[in-house]
Amino acid sequence: MAEEKVEWADNKAMMKEFARIGQKTDYSFQAKFFLNAYWKEFAKEAETVWEFTHQFIELDKKSDKGSCLDEFQAHRLLEKQGTVLTVVEMRKALKEIDLDTDNKMSLLEYCVWRYKVDIAELMIRPQGTNKALEEIEEKIKLIQSTITKVRKYKKKWDGKPVPSEGPKKVIYDQDMAQLSGAEKALEENLDFAMKKLRGAQNSKDMVAAGKTWWLQRELEEAKKYAAPKKKVVK
Repeated sequence: MAEEKVEWADNKAMMKEFARIGQKTDYSFQAKFFLNAYWKEFAKEAETVWEFTHQFIELDKKSDKGSCLDEFQAHRLLEKQGTVLTVVEMRKALKEIDLDTDNKMSLLEYCVWRYKVDIAELMIRPQGTNKALEEIEEKIKLIQSTITKVRKYKKKWDGKPVPSEGPKKVIYDQDMAQLSGAEKALEENLDFAMKKLRGAQNSKDMVAAGKTWWLQRELEEAKKYAAPKKKVVK
């Protein structure tokens, strides 16, 4: 059963929440928010949204913890998208995009501008609640933390000879034990998340379809790090 649309006390309250999302939530959240609201219209654009979301992340000094780009980085983002404008034209475009007038460009603002959607309609569309998806999101955070650990140990020893004795051998053995444990945990958490996701995808509740697609895409990326360990030169 579809959820009812969100009701706002007035336009000011609605715009305050729109600004809060663009200023206080990360790029992934904003992307899922937009795709949830407009899945019916823009499902085919999901991969494009994924790609430019990661361009936002690459340009932001805060990386995936960021929420919006300053004027300089926003200019670079538009150039990456193939928008060739003069400085004056670019500032005019950014003024149109900057709907909450904070002199920054959030991903949600960019989506509204790029896809020419109405903010009022965006903000009343239901986002959906799904306990399984919330569990998957938490598991993905753990998976991404584990991937960072796996990368750390692989980078430390990749291409280096295995120590045969002494303190270096002790450190190597400890690191390999940590790496093995991290890779095992990664496989287990991925398996859990994928099973949960398949269950959510089989559900008739398509209100959070955008989030469901996004979580699957994140898991696909994470699976790349569940491959066998690289061999260390002996």
